[in-house]
Amino acid sequence: MNMPGTPSDAELPRRLNLKEFAQRGRELQGDVAVGALPRLAASLHGEASRLAGLRVHWELRGVHRNDASGQAQLLVRLHVRGGLPMLCQRCLQTSWHLLDDAVTLRLVDQEPELDAEELESDEEAFCARHPVDVAELVEDQLILALPLVPMHENCPQALPTRAGPQALEPAPASPFAVLAGLRKPN
Repeated sequence: MNMPGTPSDAELPRRLNLKEFAQRGRELQGDVAVGALPRLAASLHGEASRLAGLRVHWELRGVHRNDASGQAQLLVRLHVRGGLPMLCQRCLQTSWHLLDDAVTLRLVDQEPELDAEELESDEEAFCARHPVDVAELVEDQLILALPLVPMHENCPQALPTRAGPQALEPAPASPFAVLAGLRKPN
């Protein structure tokens, strides 16, 4: 059962006007099935049936404030969290990653130039001329929060080592060692 202000997957706003949302200081939160986020699911490790049961939590809050020059500034804060399975690049087993990520989006009418001031800002400029699909916004932030190289902190199984017949073979001789052996002593 969903609490008021907690939309289910089917109730996620597909066309939310973020400017109006921020001006009114509204808040939304909910859980969404990973299976309903196909781009995210493609980045994860596991069977589709197992991923379908996973859920991630999200919170969206609109904020209206004045900037340093006294001009009205509209912001949206998005917070996502959940545990997601990824393939450990060290042991090739499932590694669970707990994500807890937040971003503040400064709503603008057009994308700004990427100058030094924009790159150093704590808030990301987000073009809000058109309504957004909240599921896509949540999915984008989850994808950005994924580790680039997923690994266990300590792999649960011992890593494979060179054992067996190959381990007993001597290492091939260095070509320089072979050349040194061919040199005639003076």
